[in-house]
Amino acid sequence: MPLLQLLLLLLLPLHHAHAGQAIPPPDNLRPIVGILSVPLAVGGCCTVEELSTTTSTSCFHSIYVKWLESSGARVVPIRFDLPDAELIQLAQQVNAVLFTGGDTPIIHTHSQYMHAAGLLLNHTAAANDHFPLWGTCMGIQTLSVLTAGTASVLESGIFTGVDPQMMSLNLTTVSTGSRLLGTTTTPSSVLKSLQHSKVTTNLHHDGVAPSSYQTNTRLNNFFNVLSTNHDTSGHPFVSTIEAKTLPIFAVQWHPERPQFDWTYDGKLNHNLETIETMQYFSNFFVNEARRNQRHFLTTEEEMKALIYNYSPTVSGSSYQAYLF
Repeated sequence: MPLLQLLLLLLLPLHHAHAGQAIPPPDNLRPIVGILSVPLAVGGCCTVEELSTTTSTSCFHSIYVKWLESSGARVVPIRFDLPDAELIQLAQQVNAVLFTGGDTPIIHTHSQYMHAAGLLLNHTAAANDHFPLWGTCMGIQTLSVLTAGTASVLESGIFTGVDPQMMSLNLTTVSTGSRLLGTTTTPSSVLKSLQHSKVTTNLHHDGVAPSSYQTNTRLNNFFNVLSTNHDTSGHPFVSTIEAKTLPIFAVQWHPERPQFDWTYDGKLNHNLETIETMQYFSNFFVNEARRNQRHFLTTEEEMKALIYNYSPTVSGSSYQAYLF
């Protein structure tokens, strides 16, 4: 059965099943987040020279690790090209999963990367516990394509002036009752900054139009759109989403960049307001991971899986990349 078809068989019946279930208290003081790696490619994690000499097949940037560690989490890499059984076994031992940004051609829905992402999304949808999933930039696009069941919802290469661009968010009415941006759960200073200051970092040419979340039944049934934005040509895109009943959250912007990215010739905002606002999102997601009680069977297995076993490569930028 094709991956996307299987995904929807799992997602649509189950996404309402968690609403009334008891959630463990947030007492996990050693949360571990699994980061799904992306295929190794020039311009992503390595140079032409590195690509020609390495035996690695996948990577992700160190800034995602730092973002999670800044809120008290540890990281386990989940290689996208692992056998299915090993990938799911890792997912069963971490407390949350993160899909990073990148330049992977996700319109190829039968690629190994999209297969792995689909397995993890299915795993989250079918979980009997509180198992959070976060998507950043390409991550929100990946979740949108998988949930919609078609890559046609992704508008590729059409967004202009938003690479890089700092933006405020246009919050939707439904955001007020959301978990991520709700008026009773989110600090008022965060909501004020998001709406009135340029604190979100956009680094993309692709995106999903708000109309796709209205016309595609699968997207409409599964996600709430919490914010939208427009590129410099006035073209709209969805910038923040949240699953209606599952702990799945995704953003088109990069909450990890203001703290840890010093490239782009000073075009990124690094002031205290931006840093504190972006820190809210790592704190939020890691605290979601604390509500999950999964763990490795032994300390030895846990230590063997952690990111500390890998040394990031120096890329000449203000951050590095982990190659796997």
